[in-house]
Amino acid sequence: MNELYQKRLSRHLRQMLRYLRLVFNDHFVIALMFFVGGLGLAYSSWLKTVTPRDSWIVVIVGLILWLGLGIGRVATLLEPADVVFLLPREYDLHGYLVKAWRYSWWLAQAVQVVLVGLTVPVLMLVDRLSGLSLLALLLTQLALKDSQLTGYVTRLYRLTHSQQRWSQLGNWGGALFILALSLRVSPWLGLVLALALVAGQRLWHARVWPTTVIAWRDDIQLEANRMLGIYRFFNLFTDVPMVQGTVKRRRYLDWAFHWVPRDQQHAFNYLFARGMVRGTEFSGLVTRLTIIGAILLYFIGHGWLAIALDVIFIYLIGFQLLPFYKRYDNIVFTHIYPIDLKQRFRNFQRLLTIILSLTGVVFLIAFWLSNASLVQVGILVLANVIEIYLLVAWYAKLRLA
Repeated sequence: MNELYQKRLSRHLRQMLRYLRLVFNDHFVIALMFFVGGLGLAYSSWLKTVTPRDSWIVVIVGLILWLGLGIGRVATLLEPADVVFLLPREYDLHGYLVKAWRYSWWLAQAVQVVLVGLTVPVLMLVDRLSGLSLLALLLTQLALKDSQLTGYVTRLYRLTHSQQRWSQLGNWGGALFILALSLRVSPWLGLVLALALVAGQRLWHARVWPTTVIAWRDDIQLEANRMLGIYRFFNLFTDVPMVQGTVKRRRYLDWAFHWVPRDQQHAFNYLFARGMVRGTEFSGLVTRLTIIGAILLYFIGHGWLAIALDVIFIYLIGFQLLPFYKRYDNIVFTHIYPIDLKQRFRNFQRLLTIILSLTGVVFLIAFWLSNASLVQVGILVLANVIEIYLLVAWYAKLRLA
């Protein structure tokens, strides 16, 4: 079982590295460096305004740490065929799950270290925590995440609905209570309680797994959902075959097609528009990136960082929409239409222009609501117009030639 997990893990890591190379290309890394540097500068400037009287910030920090415990799950790497081929060795699967727990433990705890590290300056200013107290808080966060991961593995076995519910409630409720005590009373008291929660969780796990069976179908579905979340992130930057969209009628958007002419010259315009609205893959991608970009533009505030962020998000949306041009290449009827390929490309350019223009308008509204000056709003409009023109008229033609 250990060898099986190692083979699956090696294959999984190779696949992840292949996608990560596509995501973190040169352009995105440079943009990410500016973005992280801008956020760091904004965070540093905000810390200068924080005083010990702002005690409400401790509550926000506690909620952030508590919600941060949900980042990272156990990568079981289970596959649908396992319910047949591994069923005879179900008892030995515990060693497989232990290997999965250990691999996931290091990744999840690295995230918790970063999360606590980001909150340290705030806690030093507001809560007056010393170095040892901050160390105790870090160990408390790590212990709580350890308990979360152990409980996740325990729930991979067939438990009753009551046991499942009380296990999750105990972990999350106990973590919230312990973090509250750590921040408001003493980090050392929180550490003692967190270690007690870890010990209790492991004792319960040791009692459960030898006396019950694996919930195969539920566990395989959990792993499929976990991988789907990862693939959806990669799909924001490149085409991922594992992410398959669904089709929805969306009758309430029929009014939007009145602007599409019903003639031969705009046949692909109508097809692309219908496909974009009815399909969930590309429309969901555009919606998610637009909402995330608008929220970031509003909270980052006016300035060059916001303008750069606007340019990055419009580029990401335009870049991700390019594969939609070949969406219907496998349908034979699209090849027998008496329509020139140049006309088809012009129809796609029109759709791309409309989508990016609507996104630019949403970003402009969010930027304007952040109290940006008229000069900065004008610069943003000019940057959007130039970028959309270059993406549609030059970059799309270059990529789809």
